[in-house]
Amino acid sequence: MALSLGFIGFGEAAYNMGKGLKGEGLEDIKAYDVVMDKEGPMRDTVLKRCEDAKIKPVFSAKELVENSDFVVIAVPARFTASTADGLRPFARAGQLFADVTTALPPIKEAQAKAYAEIGADYIDSAMLGSLMALGHKVPILASGKGCKKWHDTMNPYNMKISLVNPDDPDNTKAGEASKIKLVRSVFMKGIEGLIVETLLFARKCGVEDYILSSISNSMNRDKFEDIALRMAGADLIHSERRSFEVGESMELMKEVGVEPLMAQGTKDRLARTAALGLNEELHGIVPKEFSRIYSLWEEKKYS
Repeated sequence: MALSLGFIGFGEAAYNMGKGLKGEGLEDIKAYDVVMDKEGPMRDTVLKRCEDAKIKPVFSAKELVENSDFVVIAVPARFTASTADGLRPFARAGQLFADVTTALPPIKEAQAKAYAEIGADYIDSAMLGSLMALGHKVPILASGKGCKKWHDTMNPYNMKISLVNPDDPDNTKAGEASKIKLVRSVFMKGIEGLIVETLLFARKCGVEDYILSSISNSMNRDKFEDIALRMAGADLIHSERRSFEVGESMELMKEVGVEPLMAQGTKDRLARTAALGLNEELHGIVPKEFSRIYSLWEEKKYS
């Protein structure tokens, strides 16, 4: 029997995923978005996206859920719980709901339990990349009962779904995939902010080309794992000096008209590490293993 798939929420992410799946030969794809409920430019945008992707628009969540085997929930995270609650009365046993929002893990875990009561699977599907750039081929990490079915059914359409626990996928909780995504997001979004602030500062100082070249040479020399280990270890020893140095940088930033938002956070984190007193305790020797660094954090109740 042919698979039918429906999108609840048809913003850029769902549009790019749906268009890609249509191109892979998945014929029965439908979309509903709350903006379809009233006339206006947003409704027109969604209908144009449906037309471009050759995806059938439907005009009620009830119609979409009742006519889809798999339902992808792709709404803004603040609406995840209310959307899932609103869809549940239309759900049926054996149906699969894939939540690709960035809602918190407890929200996804609670929805998975509620859907399980009617025999439906609610899958936590954390997208680990840009839908706009990668479309349906964006890496997705999945957890929750039914995630293997989601993986096995959709990967033949060139989706890139992996499982939090491939050895026992249905025993992972919905929310585990999103926990990984949200931790990862601190780095991915944080480094974006740091790059912007650094290049803005460099531009104000007239040294942007030199800075880009210098940082590229430093970062391209080693594997990321080696860079992370070196920096996390050195932080325990050199944070006091480095906190002072960042403070000096902040003074110059203010002089050239850049507000040191990321720099302030860096200075605060370095100062917090310095307060642990580990430089003296470790006799100035940098730990060489992540396990040692983690144990020191736990011993000092570092937060």
